[in-house]
Amino acid sequence: MRASMSVGMSLQKAILPRTFLHAPGVGTKTERILWAAGVSSWKKFLRLSPITPAGLGSSVVRRVIEQSITELKKKNIVFFADHLPSQEWWRLYPHFRRKAVFLDIETTGLSHYYDEITLVGLYDGARFNTLVAGHDLQRLSSILEPYDIVVTFNGTQFDLKFLKEKYPSLRLPPVHLDLRYILRRLGYSGGLKEIERRLGVTRDREIHDVDGLDATVLWARYLRGDIAALETLMRYNVADATILQALLHFSCQQLASDLLRMRSSDRQRLPHARSPRVSVRVSQINGSQIAVSVGQEQRILRVDQANQRPFCVQRLLTQMPNPVKRPSVVGIDLRGSSARASGWALLTGDIAETKLIHTDEDLIRETLLREPDLVSIDAPLTLPKNRCCTSDTCACRRHGIVRECERILWRRGVRVYPSLLPSMQALTSRGMQVAAGLRQLGFTVIESYPGAAQDIMRIPRKKSSLDDLRRGLAAFGLKGPSLDRQTSHDELDAITSAIVGYFYLTGDVESLGNEAESYLIIPRLNSTSRS
Repeated sequence: MRASMSVGMSLQKAILPRTFLHAPGVGTKTERILWAAGVSSWKKFLRLSPITPAGLGSSVVRRVIEQSITELKKKNIVFFADHLPSQEWWRLYPHFRRKAVFLDIETTGLSHYYDEITLVGLYDGARFNTLVAGHDLQRLSSILEPYDIVVTFNGTQFDLKFLKEKYPSLRLPPVHLDLRYILRRLGYSGGLKEIERRLGVTRDREIHDVDGLDATVLWARYLRGDIAALETLMRYNVADATILQALLHFSCQQLASDLLRMRSSDRQRLPHARSPRVSVRVSQINGSQIAVSVGQEQRILRVDQANQRPFCVQRLLTQMPNPVKRPSVVGIDLRGSSARASGWALLTGDIAETKLIHTDEDLIRETLLREPDLVSIDAPLTLPKNRCCTSDTCACRRHGIVRECERILWRRGVRVYPSLLPSMQALTSRGMQVAAGLRQLGFTVIESYPGAAQDIMRIPRKKSSLDDLRRGLAAFGLKGPSLDRQTSHDELDAITSAIVGYFYLTGDVESLGNEAESYLIIPRLNSTSRS
């Protein structure tokens, strides 16, 4: 295996010294013409005169080629990054691999705006560093400083985007190789685990079924004191980061073979399918300290730094306009049809009770009986600007299907469906009808979105883990039988909608949208609601 790696690396290292794409006026077609003419290196180019095709013998081109030889000897990757098209930066890896770092992050969710980074894993082929939120993420800049290349999978859209959002002053290596796009050139699309499966990569049994959603749940469990969950999350992060080295070596080998038109090796399996084994161990020392060991790195972390929850219902209650009176809020997780039960919840102080209700009449009747201070509904309650109805056959369809609040959430990385997407039209129509009925009875009604609220409150969504959503609501400080039994996800989302109502009553909210379309209400991150 070591011999085959050596042969592969020799092949890859042959590419950069015969690269001409960074010279003015040279594209892939011209580069191939040069190779076909026997101009297979920078030195051969400089020895030939005249140069064919015509124009490549200019002093500007010659200066770039002469400088390339000098800068490669100096290991100056910035010169090549500045001149070489970014989609060809993979050609740099064989010569600069000793200054490459493979990076993978874990987060509390997908939104770079609302969610937080929990772990950063960094592997340079010899050493692995795991940085943990609340403890040592501030070390990231100093760890990245010596490297020229950072390698990720989907880092363009996720990992590096998150890092830049959270740490605007962070200096990244000058070259970024995103394996998602490199592998796509070779015919491998999809997520990392799907590509691993196609290439025959196997993971350890303990983390074989762990995915990105599970990673958010594992962090939430760690915050509740589950040390084993942190160890599993670290193992998952190590696996994600270390496999990138084998994937990049494989990709460069295939791309180099294709460029040189050599016989390509079998692309159905990865030659070095097992990523390097990095030991991970997390153990409890005492009530406030844990020992963390990742590869050669060992350190002590204080648990109390990680166990601070950002929100607490009791703190919200103290911020109410009348702290003596415990307000009541009804939350409704509305279904598009009465054929399926909607979740209904009443939140009074820190006590939550829930029901499943089918018809609009029963939803309104149950709410009227409880006389809440506010009703919060999980459903679109308005139409996009200039729309008069939900029908696709109406002339108003030309004004679109998306509201401004949905566009804002998209920009923040929160997945939400357009209010008039065909599959959403019945829900939007019903939501408007239920809201109108409640308002006619004198109730204040707001539109909420539990998914966004749960992201902000650092509570796993129902798709991640229904049990952890229930536990997250309990950790928020809520009580009642609805949190002690196997409550449906509709009821738990209804409870979350009711919580948004509490934030609304304290003023700790952000109103997304505009006056013409009205507003979607979400919790706002500020100090008044922090524990």
